[in-house]
Amino acid sequence: MQDVWFVVDGLKLTLQRSRTGSIQACFYNGWTHDHYVTNIFVFAPSGLIFACTINNPGSVHDSQCVEQGGVYEKLEEQFQRTGGKGVVDSAFSRGRYPFLIKSCQTLPTNATQRVVLVNNEATSLRQSSEWGMRGLQASFPRLKDRFIYEEYGEHLLILLTVVHLFNFHTRYVGLNQIRSVFLPHLEENNANVILDWVIN
Repeated sequence: MQDVWFVVDGLKLTLQRSRTGSIQACFYNGWTHDHYVTNIFVFAPSGLIFACTINNPGSVHDSQCVEQGGVYEKLEEQFQRTGGKGVVDSAFSRGRYPFLIKSCQTLPTNATQRVVLVNNEATSLRQSSEWGMRGLQASFPRLKDRFIYEEYGEHLLILLTVVHLFNFHTRYVGLNQIRSVFLPHLEENNANVILDWVIN
């Protein structure tokens, strides 16, 4: 896919119930009937997480988390500078954002051949966000444990540390599936504008 340089995905981490009903409601996700902390990660072709919004209440929709966390603004700024776009799934808003290519499971029956082709490529490319999530969760298996409820920002510090350690490992060890698949192609085609942004 031309001009695509990032993928976005969300990760819900289970959370212990609060004793206070109003607080508990903030973290409760009615769709899955559990309590969560919602996190959104943006992966570059280098395998690095270069933008994220973390420690959001589980009741907040993924797209709203990205909006409130200022991630859309950061991606839009880079789109204006470089023309780079990204692939997202159906949980994210595309309405006001021309730099997002949305993959979906069902297309309208009257969809043009180009729309079908773009959707198929976007769905295929979104696999790389799954690689990023798998790499993140495999590096930190304790993320699968239920977080203890707290009110003083401990989760935020833990999650921020996880992001920095993941990026450190990706940058200096280099064992990252996204990096090994996409970075050689970018280097071969001298995509310097994008490379300066996603590597440094």
